[in-house]
Amino acid sequence: MLRQAVTALVFVLVIAGMLVPRPAYPHNPTTTTVLFNREIATLLQRKCVQCHADGKLAMPLVTFDQTRPWAEAIKEETLSRRMPPWPAERGFGAYANDIGLTPREFEFLISWIDGGVPEGTDPAPAFVDHGDHWTLGMPDVVAAPTTAAAVDARSAPAFKHLTIDTGLTHDGWVRAIDFKPDPRVARGAFLSVAGTGQYLGGWTPWQSSTELPAGAAFKLPAHARIAVDVMYSGSSQPISDTPQLALYFAAAPAAAPVITTTLRAMADARTPARFVAEFKAADARALVSMRPELPAGTRSLEIKLMRPDGSREVLLWMKDAHQVWPTPYVFKKPVTLPAGSVLQAVAYAESGADQSRSGADPAGPRFTLTLNHYAAK
Repeated sequence: MLRQAVTALVFVLVIAGMLVPRPAYPHNPTTTTVLFNREIATLLQRKCVQCHADGKLAMPLVTFDQTRPWAEAIKEETLSRRMPPWPAERGFGAYANDIGLTPREFEFLISWIDGGVPEGTDPAPAFVDHGDHWTLGMPDVVAAPTTAAAVDARSAPAFKHLTIDTGLTHDGWVRAIDFKPDPRVARGAFLSVAGTGQYLGGWTPWQSSTELPAGAAFKLPAHARIAVDVMYSGSSQPISDTPQLALYFAAAPAAAPVITTTLRAMADARTPARFVAEFKAADARALVSMRPELPAGTRSLEIKLMRPDGSREVLLWMKDAHQVWPTPYVFKKPVTLPAGSVLQAVAYAESGADQSRSGADPAGPRFTLTLNHYAAK
């Protein structure tokens, strides 16, 4: 009887406890000093809204009301390093188009989300969409393809090839380019001179223009045609895109003509799933940019500079390439390759992955690496 009485009393107390009113929070309690209108809006404008805004690739993250419902998803994407889509590991090379979060930005973002996503009382900085104008000023030439790219609704990311006639009647020296595809469907683009293979640069939603260092320029021959490979992914409706290319010319022939070298990796006969490409600098060179093209199944890529004095420097390290976010790598400052230096690129394939193209020699090239460089002083 005593045991039954005790059990009954405990039951009554539990039920009573469940009926006691508890404070109700309309949202999570605030435990951070990081505010949307101060730190987070600035961070998003610097690293996210190039894709996450009205009329662009993904859901808008411009205002507090737009961003707050996505807070946990943003946390998950940043923790997994899927967003922002910068595949290179931090600490190797310094790139002008690096969209990755810095450790401080990452701490701000996670603190804001875990701390209750406070908005703040002061107004957020105004968002300026630089996609509405040419970022380098008025170009000397604006050209477009005669045939538009048709992008089917909800189509998977895939490259489409376009050709742009520059209309040039004489040779010119290009010091910079800018590119404007439809921001609703374009993920990345690469531009080169048709017939010569001269690589002009790449486009991403967060870096539309390529400007060479002072005194450097590409030689563009008369009647040149520009080959453009654009990666599109479909939106909710079919879209026809006719991108525009802007060319900026140097006033005089370049003191430092930029040339392109394309490396084709070969399989390492001694190590399975290892592929190597090397560039040997016969004279001193200044390396401006790199464009790796990695096939599906690539696990990692390391690009290392080995100097004649025995010193080594890793310029790029990727352990998880983003196949649906093709990315060029543009150095903040050209990297000097002393005469006799070797630039070595090593990629590893996933175990069992078949990286060869259909009908290709299985011992043939596995990835390519395009380099733009000029003679160093």
